[in-house]
Amino acid sequence: MTDIFLVSWSELFASPENMIRYGGLTLILAVVFVETGLLIGLVIPGGDSLLLTTGLLAGANVFTVPLAVLLPSMVAAGIAGDLLGYSIGKKMGKKLYRKKDTWYFKRKNLERAEKFYRDKGKLAIVLGKFVPVVRTFNPLLAGVTGMELGRFFLLSVIGTSLWICSLVLASYFLGQQFPQMKDYLHYAIPAIIFLSVLPGIIQYLKERKKEAHA
Repeated sequence: MTDIFLVSWSELFASPENMIRYGGLTLILAVVFVETGLLIGLVIPGGDSLLLTTGLLAGANVFTVPLAVLLPSMVAAGIAGDLLGYSIGKKMGKKLYRKKDTWYFKRKNLERAEKFYRDKGKLAIVLGKFVPVVRTFNPLLAGVTGMELGRFFLLSVIGTSLWICSLVLASYFLGQQFPQMKDYLHYAIPAIIFLSVLPGIIQYLKERKKEAHA
């Protein structure tokens, strides 16, 4: 059993692999919760790389928490984070747009998330789970704009389940088939993340091209 107190904070957050090896399930759930529930989640290492690394190490039997425990607990943590973010957004209201830049909050990130939220409508809560930065701001924006709590909760359940289960399961089965990949995480994870966001990059470039022509 690993001990989180045997390593320094810099070592712990140096990589998703260290977070999983030393922090275990508790730290994984904490990071998933914070990333979707608090703005400081924007500067905490995690996101897609954490999910992919978790699945890969679980598939290679390095991280021994069963999927039947891992997936539901991670989904629950993500939904809980969404609900916290929604509550904060509802309480802040339009004051969110008057917030000054800090070490964890940047207006340009808010504007990017707001554009995504405006363009995608209600589906932004689901699709935004797969987009860094947008993933953190969407619950806040849902609260600020007054989205019905029941609707938000349903969309959060769908989006969080798809995001976590798709990435964890994909890398889990990859880890089962190629357990030696655990020794090459520094190469494997960036490559997998790039492939996962490639469709979004292509779509973004297409939209920029259309705007340029217009």
